[in-house]
Amino acid sequence: MEQHPATPSSADQPIEVQVHASPKFWPFVLTFLVIGALIGLIVGLVGEPSEEYSRASASGFFAMFCGGLGVGIGAVVYVIVDRVTMRKSSNHLAVPLAEDTDSSGPQG
Repeated sequence: MEQHPATPSSADQPIEVQVHASPKFWPFVLTFLVIGALIGLIVGLVGEPSEEYSRASASGFFAMFCGGLGVGIGAVVYVIVDRVTMRKSSNHLAVPLAEDTDSSGPQG
């Protein structure tokens, strides 16, 4: 499927584009998930032992809870970093490439 710009332009006319370096979403979220889960494990292992739950199950509960909090915090940090990098964007002129006008059909 071919995509065309909203306003047609000649191949020689430059187009103004906005360029910025955006961070990747999943590394932020997964990093904060792992950090949160590790903090939860440490809290579960270091905390006072419970009569109702074993240390392993309490550590698992804390790891899941803190991992979920870590995902939320990682998403918020991603949005903040993305907004900061968006402010540092710059405008550049881009010249579109001319489309292939060969009418002999597909080669191969």
